Amino acid sequence: MEQNSRKWRLEQLLQQQKSKQNISYGLLFEECIEALGEEVVIFSERTSERIRSELTTAYPFTSWGRIDWNNTTSRHDLRIAIDSIPVLKSKRLDTEAPIYIIWGGNYPVLQTKLQKVLSALDDVLAVDFDTFAYCPSNYVIEFYHEGEITLGIERLDNFEHPG
Repeated sequence: MEQNSRKWRLEQLLQQQKSKQNISYGLLFEECIEALGEEVVIFSERTSERIRSELTTAYPFTSWGRIDWNNTTSRHDLRIAIDSIPVLKSKRLDTEAPIYIIWGGNYPVLQTKLQKVLSALDDVLAVDFDTFAYCPSNYVIEFYHEGEITLGIERLDNFEHPG
């Protein structure tokens, strides 16, 4: 009897371990991954936390989770409408450099290219309320859930204002 109980308990523990490994982040996340294509990299929880920490070190944040644009001294920000974002592709902003997609929620960080994000923007923004496209060597784009988009550029000479 005790052997059957141990066997059952072992099977339960194995099942729990398997379910931990198959974490689902929901349909919108899966659709976003599909829309971004095969080159997208999904980071582990540990790596995602490291990248989030890097972003919060590079830019000051408010207590409610936005970049505090009023307290950025070494960055330049431009407030632009969402319909101006595709114009960035044609400017000198490096759309081929790897960027990180970071959501305000508890999703893993993704790595892709800005061009891919712009092509699948609706799918990327549907995953969670606030989204950041972060290129550590150059810029961050904050997509705020109320529709405001803020672009912070590390080196202003890399960018010409659209329009």
